[in-house]
Amino acid sequence: MDGTSNTPRYVLNDAAYPTCPSMTEASLQDHSVVIYGFSDKAQYDVFLKASSLALTPYPLVKRFLEKHVDQNADEVHLVVIDPESPTQTTAYAATFQNVLEAMRLGSKTVNLSHKLIFDSTTSKYQAEAISFSASAEPSA
Repeated sequence: MDGTSNTPRYVLNDAAYPTCPSMTEASLQDHSVVIYGFSDKAQYDVFLKASSLALTPYPLVKRFLEKHVDQNADEVHLVVIDPESPTQTTAYAATFQNVLEAMRLGSKTVNLSHKLIFDSTTSKYQAEAISFSASAEPSA
């Protein structure tokens, strides 16, 4: 992993809202938003097979991201990129701002900002801010 991932283009909606991971309270602020995002149909098909929810693919729209960034600029807003399941051991995420910037630039990749670690005892994720350097790369 080099600190970037494919830019997400889709979400999976549960009713009218994007599906999201369960997060520990300690890892993020109270009103933070974390959603799953997918770069292509093949990636969300893998997730759909691993999920018991009846989810519907929907384009990830800039306005959804902008609304959250504009309203709550001091809170953390994350898109977990191309997860394989809702209980994946480790996943990586980008901020809404990074995803917006990648979309505006038409970039195929987005800079990652967080690592999510799944705790099977609580069935929740712990988010950790990360930074990438040329000498230290996380394992996937």
